[in-house]
Amino acid sequence: MKTYLKQIARFLLLLLVIQIVRASIITGLWRLLHPAPDSPLWAYMDVIAFGLIGISLVLWFRPAREQLGLDWKSAPLWELAAYIGLGILTLGLVLSTYFLQPDLFPGNITAAIVIPIFEEFLFRGWGWGRLEESGSFQASGFAHWLVIALLFGLWHLGYMDIYLLKVAPANPSMDWGIFLLMKFLTTFVIGLIVGLPRWRTGRVYGALILHSLINVFGR
Repeated sequence: MKTYLKQIARFLLLLLVIQIVRASIITGLWRLLHPAPDSPLWAYMDVIAFGLIGISLVLWFRPAREQLGLDWKSAPLWELAAYIGLGILTLGLVLSTYFLQPDLFPGNITAAIVIPIFEEFLFRGWGWGRLEESGSFQASGFAHWLVIALLFGLWHLGYMDIYLLKVAPANPSMDWGIFLLMKFLTTFVIGLIVGLPRWRTGRVYGALILHSLINVFGR
């Protein structure tokens, strides 16, 4: 139990560092570009920030496929078919906005592809894998599912730079207490939902696709 809690604390520290670095990059780009709240530049800024951080994390930790929940060979045929089918559906929904609503396309690429890949590999991939490696814990599957969902909810409170620079100007009378509480509760529930396939299959693919679909319809 003690080792498990230490691993949670280390992962929480990593999340804090990542959010500080990400916020620094976004704030620097905002000062350089001065995008309007509804500007597509925000999507490109996110791509730069998440891309730089994601590449840096991979180079630093060099995680094995198993640590990220990327095992493919042991998946049954029906599971592979589900991943492929839902993956094609998700990609089709995102690409369709290029023709139907071109102004939403950059944001959809970021929200439904870039951010889910980053967050799922970080939470249901790396973070979940580190908890599994922390030793035997009796309720391990349930514990990983719940802990990662809680951290996922807290993680979204770390997007304060986005809320202040992008959301606040468009909503000057917003109740910040209610907004942050609802943000935490909503993302905690989403974390529970997308964590289910990771828990039941041991793979991150289902979580990634579910996260992408939620973001597609949540925009």
